Amino acid sequence: MAKLQEQSGPIRLVPVQINADLDRRYYGGFCNDTIWPLFHYFSSLTNFVEDTFEAYHQANRQFAQRLESILEPDDWIWIHDYQLMLLPDMIRTLFPDANIGFFLHIPFPSFELFRLMPRPWRQSLLRGMLGSDVIGFHTFDYAQYFLRAVSRSLGVETTPTSTLVEGRITRVEPFPLGIDYRRFQDALHSPSVMAERENLQKILGGKKLIFSVDRLDYTKGLLERLLGFEYFLEAYPEWHQKIVFNMVVIPSREIVARYQDMKKEIEATVGRINGKFGSLVWRPLVYEYRSLAFAEMVALYAASEVGLITPIRDGMNLVAKEYLACQGYPLGVLILSEMAGASAELSEAILVNPTDKKEVAAAIAKALSMPEEERKTALMHMQNRLKRYDVYSWAQDFFETMKQVRREYRIRRVRLLSEPVKNEIVNQYMRASRRIFFLDYDGTLVPFSRQPETALPARPLLDQLNRLAAIAGNILVIISGRRKEFLDRCFPKINLVLVAEHGAFIRWPGSEWVSEVDTDPAWKQSVMPILQRYTDRCNGAFIEDKVQSLVWHYRNAESEVGQLRSQELKDELRELFSRDSILQVIAGEKIIEVKKSGYNKGTVATKLLASMEYEFLLAIGDDTTDEDLFHALPPKALTLKVGTSPSLARFNLMNQQEVVLLLERLATTEK
Repeated sequence: MAKLQEQSGPIRLVPVQINADLDRRYYGGFCNDTIWPLFHYFSSLTNFVEDTFEAYHQANRQFAQRLESILEPDDWIWIHDYQLMLLPDMIRTLFPDANIGFFLHIPFPSFELFRLMPRPWRQSLLRGMLGSDVIGFHTFDYAQYFLRAVSRSLGVETTPTSTLVEGRITRVEPFPLGIDYRRFQDALHSPSVMAERENLQKILGGKKLIFSVDRLDYTKGLLERLLGFEYFLEAYPEWHQKIVFNMVVIPSREIVARYQDMKKEIEATVGRINGKFGSLVWRPLVYEYRSLAFAEMVALYAASEVGLITPIRDGMNLVAKEYLACQGYPLGVLILSEMAGASAELSEAILVNPTDKKEVAAAIAKALSMPEEERKTALMHMQNRLKRYDVYSWAQDFFETMKQVRREYRIRRVRLLSEPVKNEIVNQYMRASRRIFFLDYDGTLVPFSRQPETALPARPLLDQLNRLAAIAGNILVIISGRRKEFLDRCFPKINLVLVAEHGAFIRWPGSEWVSEVDTDPAWKQSVMPILQRYTDRCNGAFIEDKVQSLVWHYRNAESEVGQLRSQELKDELRELFSRDSILQVIAGEKIIEVKKSGYNKGTVATKLLASMEYEFLLAIGDDTTDEDLFHALPPKALTLKVGTSPSLARFNLMNQQEVVLLLERLATTEK
C-alpha cells in the first residue's frame, strides 16, 4: 500500500480492508461468477448462490463505512463498476445531499437476461445504482436496458434519459469512455518504441502483421477468433507466407479451472493451425501468453496492418481505440466485433459477427487488400473522433452532467406552498391590474376519474371561474390535453380562453376554434395497431382518438398489469420513434399519448403571452406536460405544481383540493 501511495503522487489513497474469505465470496463469487457472466450474456456460466450475494452486500457496506469516516460536505463521489453497484444508495442514506456519480464499465444486459437474477437481488442492484445523481454507461443501448429494467423490476416511471425515485431525479446517459490519445501518439516517436518497431520489422521480414491482444476470458472470443483465422488460411491460400498473426493473451484468473481449460484449448488450437498450415520457413500464428510492456504494445499496434479485435461481448474495448491511436505508417485497418461497445463509435471499422468464421475470414482478406485511400479516409474519421473525445473529455462530460443534474435538483426540489406564500400571491394579485391565469384541467381543476368523460367541473368550481373571468383585467386560460368538444361542453358560457390537445387548438371568447398545427392524421395508421394490440392485452385499457393525438388509457386496468404494459408500450413506441422526430411519446397520469412533436403547452403559452400585457401571471398544473409550460414562462411567473413530485414550478400544492381553495380565495378577494 505504501508503494502504491508513493506512485499516486498528490492523490490520497484510502484502503478498504476485506478479508480473504469475504473477498473469495464477494469478488470471486458474486462479482465474477454472477454479475460478470450474466451481464456479458453467458447465462449458462452464471451461478446464483445466496451466500455470495450476502458477501457482496457486506463488502459494499464496508466501503460505505470507510467513506462515512472521511467524506466532507460538498465532496464529489464517483463510483466505478460492477463491484460497487450497491454503494451509491448506501452513501445516499448516510449523506442525503451528497454529489454521487456511478459508471458501469461492462455491458448492462437486456431485461430478458437481467430478470434471470433472483428478484430481491436485481431490485437491490437497481436501487443501489439509483442512489446516484448520474449513472453512466458506454452506449445508448446499455442505458436504455437499464431504464427498462428499472421500470419493469421496480415499477418506476422513466423517461428516455432519467428516472424519478422518492422525489429525486437520476440522469441515465451514455458516456463512451475514451483513451489518453495524446499519450499513444507521443509514444510512437519515443526511442523505446522506435527500437521495438525496428526489431519487429527484422522479424517480420516483409510479411504483413495481424495483431490482437486480450486478457484471458471467455467473453473475448479467443477460440472463435482462431477459428476465423483458420478459415481465412483455408479460403485465401494466396496469403500464405505473406502474413503473420500475433495473438497475445494476457494471463488472468489462472487458478480458476474454467480458465485453465480455456487456455489449454487455445494452445491446442494454435498448435493444430500451425501444424496444418505452417512449414520450416513460415509459422502463420505466433501465440504469446504474457503481459506486454507499454513500449512493446505500442510498437505492435503501429506495425500491424490489421487489428483483429473480436470479443463475443465487451462493454467498450479500449484496445480498439488504442490500436487506432497508434496508426501512422503503414495505415492499419481495424476489424471490430459488432458486440463491442466501441462499435457504436467506430462505424468506419470493418464490423463483424465474431461467431461467424466466414465473415471474420472475409474481413481479414478485405483489410489486407484495402486500397490506401480507403484506409486513410476511415482512419482519419475515427482518429479525429478519438482525439476530440478522449479520456479527459469523457471525465469532464460526466462531471458537467452531474453539475447540471444538481442544479436541476435544486430548481425542482419540492417547496410546499406555505401560508405566507399564499398571502403574497393574494397581495400580488390585488396590486396588479392585468392578470393572466394558465390552468390545467385534469388533476388540477378536477380530480381524475376512471372514465375521462365523467370528469366534469363541479358547480362551485364553475362559479369560481366565472367570478374570476368577470373581473376586469383578468384573462383565464384553460390549457389542457382534452379535446376541444369536451372543453366546449365543460365551459359553455364562461369568458375563457380554451386551449385543447396541448396547444393544437385555441379558442378565444366569442370566437371559433383555430388549429395551430398541421391536421394530417396519416401517422395514426402506423400507431393505432400498436395501441390496439396493447389494449387487447390489458383488460380495462382503452384508446382515445383525438384530432391530433392518440391516447392509451390504463387507469381502469389492474395496477400491476397496467404498469407493466405501459412500460412495454413506451419502450416499443420510443424505439419506433427514436430516429423519427415527427412524433412524440408523452407519459402522463395513467396514460401514454402519441402526438406530433413541435408544439406543447409551453409553445402555445409563449405565443399567447406575446400578444398580452400583464403584471400578474399564475400557472397551475399537475402533469409532465405542464413542465413544458413551467419551463416556458418568465422567471417572475408564479408556477404551482399539484402534488409532491419535484418540478420546475416554484412551489407545490399538496393536492387538487388546494387548487380549488386557492382559486376560491382569489375569486372572493375584494379588489
